[in-house]
Amino acid sequence: MRTLDQILPAAEILEKLPDAQFSALCSRNLPEIVRLKAMTMFELGITTWHAAMISGKFNVHPNMLGQLVDRREPNLLKHVSRALNRKVLFDISYRYATVPGAVTREPKIQALVAHLFPNRLHIADVQLLDPRKPKSGSEPEDDQSHESLRLFGSLIANADRVAKQMQAEQITLTAANAGLVPIFQKYGFKVEDSGPARLAMAIGKSVPMERPA
Repeated sequence: MRTLDQILPAAEILEKLPDAQFSALCSRNLPEIVRLKAMTMFELGITTWHAAMISGKFNVHPNMLGQLVDRREPNLLKHVSRALNRKVLFDISYRYATVPGAVTREPKIQALVAHLFPNRLHIADVQLLDPRKPKSGSEPEDDQSHESLRLFGSLIANADRVAKQMQAEQITLTAANAGLVPIFQKYGFKVEDSGPARLAMAIGKSVPMERPA
């Protein structure tokens, strides 16, 4: 099994859902990942451009990709790589599981993770829900539309182990809203110490968080 694929806690999922069936896409399947996870891939481009800008290592205008950002370009990572004249996506994994008889629009068990510039393991998208147990009154597309499998701690433990194997310097993620910040803080993440991160906290959306690997 590829290293990044190990982050999704498959063994623990199978203990709870023995008939779960797993699939995985990697760097060689990048066009398919972009098709399936367009918004997540756009956000990977944003976080990588942000990391480059706060590093101070590149003499490029911060808004040079503004038009691509405005139209939420799913292939933004490719344009970031060209603008910086360097590789920014080192590896990627989109692994998900489905359960026979529990059909959902998107997999409710999934993890999209990437090894990104400068040297960080980024947790881009995670859902660890039981597709057999929808919550009453929830929309099918909601992040918490089904009962939780309560395996996020296992995923973070796997991410820690994989990050050490890769010799990554950080594990990063983006809290979709400020209400999620305290939850991620319980797992050792803190809000990034930067102007954009403080602005994101003030707005209450897309808060960049990090922890040492």
